[in-house]
Amino acid sequence: MQRSRGTVLFTILLAAGLVLGAQAPAAANLLANPGFEDGGGSYNGWSTFGEGPNISTPADDDIYRTGTAAAKIYGEFTNCPDFPQFDVGGAFQAFTPTPGAEYEFSGYSYVSSADTIPGSDACLGNRLIAKIVFFDSIGSEMSANEIILGDWSTPLDQWIPFTVTAPVPDGAASVQAMLLFLQPACDEGSVFVDDCSFVENTPASEPNVFVNPSFDNDLSGWTAFGNAYYEGRNWGHLTSPGSCKLYGTFSPGDDSGIFQQFAATDGSIWKFDVNVMTTCRETPIQPGNSNVVVANLIFKDASGTTVGSTEQVILDETAPLGTWTSHTLFGTAPASTDSVAAYLLFVQDEVVLEQGAAWIDDVSLYDISTVDVPEGKLGGVTLYQNVPNPFNPVTRIAFELPMRQEVEVVVYNVAGREVATLHEGELPAGRHTITWDGRTNGGGMAASGAYWYQLRTPDGETSRSMVLLK
Repeated sequence: MQRSRGTVLFTILLAAGLVLGAQAPAAANLLANPGFEDGGGSYNGWSTFGEGPNISTPADDDIYRTGTAAAKIYGEFTNCPDFPQFDVGGAFQAFTPTPGAEYEFSGYSYVSSADTIPGSDACLGNRLIAKIVFFDSIGSEMSANEIILGDWSTPLDQWIPFTVTAPVPDGAASVQAMLLFLQPACDEGSVFVDDCSFVENTPASEPNVFVNPSFDNDLSGWTAFGNAYYEGRNWGHLTSPGSCKLYGTFSPGDDSGIFQQFAATDGSIWKFDVNVMTTCRETPIQPGNSNVVVANLIFKDASGTTVGSTEQVILDETAPLGTWTSHTLFGTAPASTDSVAAYLLFVQDEVVLEQGAAWIDDVSLYDISTVDVPEGKLGGVTLYQNVPNPFNPVTRIAFELPMRQEVEVVVYNVAGREVATLHEGELPAGRHTITWDGRTNGGGMAASGAYWYQLRTPDGETSRSMVLLK
């Protein structure tokens, strides 16, 4: 049985325990001329500005990933170095967004060793970004998300994949997929881009116990301490109208942060999702900066005494600048648990006390152990819930087949990327059990978190969720 080794494009709603009987089709690419191939190499279909957008073909740079052309974009500066004048260059395509959707801009970028970008600070040097930006009916920017495609630190002479996503804010009238060359320095250098895609997705909907999870207009519902403030500037949130800004207290031992607390029971399993960003626009956390942002679940008994906790660093000096990144933390309530508190903390080095800020938006928390997941059924095939679940480190996956047939059992992470192939081949009719020891296809141990195990037959696929805890 043949199958693709690429990213699996299926949607499973964890909150509802929805099981799909067939793999969802890939979303259509909305971009015209996504590979810059039209007419032997051009920006047909794209709107360009400035003189920086050019085309690479075999007749000149001869750098492209597929076909015979790619975009080449560089800075436009004059009167350097004494009186620099800059004309920003770039290209974009505009669309009418669908309310409630999420857009994904992806492709490949390349920096050549024959035309590098010098520097040592991404915020002070030239760089090309991919940006999804939403505008209201009068053309004002509402919200955006971006990712750096090329700067002084980009590995040379290789095509590097990129992906940036952004949800549609309420009231958005247009959305642009944009390639934009920013040039605060009088530097040389160019970035090549090829095989772009801009797709519309329907985001999964999950339950959420948080009050005011998207920080609408203030921090109401949250207990805040230190330097935690509402952020209303349009570049400082993932979804409008606001977010939470965190930065250090500059007082050794005192963290900044926010939290909410809820009732919990022994053995309950909590899923904590959060989006976080640091940006060149204001006191970024860059290499050499020791500040970090931490997500923390603290379990307490009836007297308020901590009986267990789990935490994860969700932002540090390695974070991409200007890009919202998503993180998930899982925690299991130990014996005597009466409540769980979900914290987001800005932790500042007690000696150095450095500058730096982070933004938090669109957070969710819920007890996944209360989700009622039905048995997966597909044309007479039954896929059972793994036992034990949660597990550490071994679990058993059982299924029944109505007839002899080709079967594959594959484990995926929550991003849809293959983690481990547990079985591939023909099996007779009847009940079968497969064991997963938590190891990946590469032989390493998978990280703690939620996973999907999918059973495929020639008739389709069916999937269920499981949780690995360490």
